[in-house]
Amino acid sequence: MNSIARDIGLALWRLLPANPIVLRVVHVGSKRIQHLWARVGYLLILLGVMMAMYLFSNQGGTLADMAKSATNVFAYIAILQLAMICLLAPVFTAGAISQEKDAETFNVLLTTPLTNAQIVLGSLMSRLFFVLALLLAGLPIFCITMLYGGVTTRQVFLSLGIAAATALTTGALAILISVVRVGTRNTIFSFYLGNAFFLITGLALGSWPQTFVPESANPATPGEGMSWLALIHPFLALDVALHWTAAPDQASVAHYAWPLNRMLPAPHVAYMTIMFAVSTLMVILATFFVRRGVKQGEVGVFARLFSRWSLKSREGERRRRARRVWSNPVAWREAVTRANAASSSLVRYGYIGVGVVAALLYVIALKTGQFPTRGEALDWLVGIVMLEFGTVVLMAANTAATAITREREAGTMELLLTTPLTSKYIIWGKLRGLVSFALPLMAVPSLTVLVVAFLEWLSPQFPATAGTLQQPVVSLASAILLIPLLAVYAAFTCLLGLHISLKSRRSVQAVLASVGILVVIGFGLSLCALASAGSAPQLGAMMIPLTFVTAIWYVLTPDALTRTGGLGSVVTVQDIQVLMVFGTVVALGLYGAIVAGTYRSMVTNFDMIVRKQSM
Repeated sequence: MNSIARDIGLALWRLLPANPIVLRVVHVGSKRIQHLWARVGYLLILLGVMMAMYLFSNQGGTLADMAKSATNVFAYIAILQLAMICLLAPVFTAGAISQEKDAETFNVLLTTPLTNAQIVLGSLMSRLFFVLALLLAGLPIFCITMLYGGVTTRQVFLSLGIAAATALTTGALAILISVVRVGTRNTIFSFYLGNAFFLITGLALGSWPQTFVPESANPATPGEGMSWLALIHPFLALDVALHWTAAPDQASVAHYAWPLNRMLPAPHVAYMTIMFAVSTLMVILATFFVRRGVKQGEVGVFARLFSRWSLKSREGERRRRARRVWSNPVAWREAVTRANAASSSLVRYGYIGVGVVAALLYVIALKTGQFPTRGEALDWLVGIVMLEFGTVVLMAANTAATAITREREAGTMELLLTTPLTSKYIIWGKLRGLVSFALPLMAVPSLTVLVVAFLEWLSPQFPATAGTLQQPVVSLASAILLIPLLAVYAAFTCLLGLHISLKSRRSVQAVLASVGILVVIGFGLSLCALASAGSAPQLGAMMIPLTFVTAIWYVLTPDALTRTGGLGSVVTVQDIQVLMVFGTVVALGLYGAIVAGTYRSMVTNFDMIVRKQSM
């Protein structure tokens, strides 16, 4: 009996604590300088937000005011932490096993004595190690908010638990997709986009009163309540943990069947429990697909079922419609063909279709008077535009970051270098193809705002509730200013990702670095814009077009600057828009100069960097 228990304990010990894959990452991967700078950047962002919230919050001298301020600071940094975990976890976990397949080391891994469970759990925990290290590193910052009161230990650990459960579920789903699907090289992007779509859609549906639990709705405050989605959505569960949303009490939901009557009073605890159970199930399911065979190059089930619809001649030759290639085939391949998952027709037309449907629904809601006030209508428009803008930025950054690393991992970079193509031809083709891919996607939010502004300019009585809205939701000048800004932001994002891709060896590293740099740039520039807008609205109006997120917000809501304090405040919205025009011209020139300078540097150093990477 003792020998059986010893064997079981030894098997469990080798399953995770002594897993060779985990040990390799802990001893080697944790010492990488890139991970060190990522942890430093993560902590600096949390610390910077906490210090800014404490400095700019209107707290009084009493302990009650300081406790209230500490509660608000903790809530915002908890949401920021969860957002960064949702941003970083897919990047680290999506390529868990697919990176081994892309590097052609997965078959070697299968020849080792490691079991299926060891391979799956080792790949999972090796990817989650960095994410969990970030959560533990941020714990002291959360404890600082407890010094002034208003924040409990339970709230701190609930926020960490929700973030950890989200990372665990993300990693387990990534492992399952990586071992099941055939096209492994595009796993990172497709999984990243699917994760973002789930979070955005869940937040939108969570604010819809029809999804509220009836027992949580408050008749005194219509439009507030806890959504059923709080059981499976991290941000909605965090709202309950932060007491921003009230959960129904135990007695009011006692008539529901088990386990709903236990989950609804504590949806944040239920969320962590459900995510842990679902992650365990996905890990167990993934173990059955590890040694199913090498799937790359094999004909899938759907390909066999629908092969009779493929275009074949009588001799069995496969035919397809002829394609018109651009003068630069590198640009054509990057923008049109399936060289990357983001370049596929399904992703592009799917995003455009969703954007068109969202614009039509918004126009219909505005026409039928679904928005009682102008502020609510404007908030929905800004939310739609910012969500679409963020999605396109992530798509462009991911596509650009893998533009060259994909060639290197697939072994096609050597083929490009053997052709008569020069470095200028290759870099210009990549950049032109990426921009040609991103601009049509960035046109969706631009046209949405332009259509709304044009309809309101064409017919002042276009909103059904024009009497309560009192003024147009968005002006035509704001819609026109938004078009060049989104275009130059897309070009800058593509160039940044391409530059990182040239200097990186792996796609995961390039994607992580590109997204991280964009987050740091957007966060830093947003703080500068907010500070200048609060102290000097004229200066803020000219600096705002240089930023990312704040530029969209203030361009669509220029009257927000007229309400800011400071010396020499601008009174009229027209003056703000005139200053924004000058700021837009400066932004176009500055970003254009950055793009041109970086492009010349990449062309000059292309051969040296490629030769160094091949060593």
